[in-house]
Amino acid sequence: MRWEQLHWGQAVLMPVTGAFIGWLTNWMAVRLIFRPHRPVRVLGYTIQGVVPRRRHEIARLIGRVVEEELLPKKHLLGSLMTEKMTAEIVRSVEEAVRLRVMDKLPAWLPFNLRRAAADLLAEQVKKELPLLVRQLWGRLEEEVDLSLAALVEERINGFSLEQVEKIITAVAARELKHIEYLGGVLGFIIGLLQLGVLWFARYGGHL
Repeated sequence: MRWEQLHWGQAVLMPVTGAFIGWLTNWMAVRLIFRPHRPVRVLGYTIQGVVPRRRHEIARLIGRVVEEELLPKKHLLGSLMTEKMTAEIVRSVEEAVRLRVMDKLPAWLPFNLRRAAADLLAEQVKKELPLLVRQLWGRLEEEVDLSLAALVEERINGFSLEQVEKIITAVAARELKHIEYLGGVLGFIIGLLQLGVLWFARYGGHL
């Protein structure tokens, strides 16, 4: 017997059916990541989406990763206090000192004298303030009680399940769709392998 003797309907149906089953299985698996939102009892088993069931644990882990790996407190505060930020603080304080001195000195003093005094104090502030800002910021890094993990965890837990699902699917929509397609491809390959095994079982001995 030859290959042509195998029914072609069966030859086509097996890989196509395998592709459909593989795609459907992965499609359901992706949906079960998020749905159902609330526990559902089916034949004695409780079914609930992975994200809804473990959302508090997921939020806690994300918060921990953000605080320990992505944005450690020292790195976060250090990135805020840049040279540009220091210069802006110094410029703002310098200008404020100059205006305040001009405003507080008696009006009967000559304008040039008041202006000279204001410029002198502002210049002194400009020289001393950068070091003071760095020292204060160093103390802030050591003393500030900033729990970024707790903030992230609280924020995520504050989202509704629909918001969490929307955020995750927005970020990983392409990857989730690829998972579905991959199920179809693998199912098709498995169908072909089953077809090959069936053909060999039936006709391999007659080669």
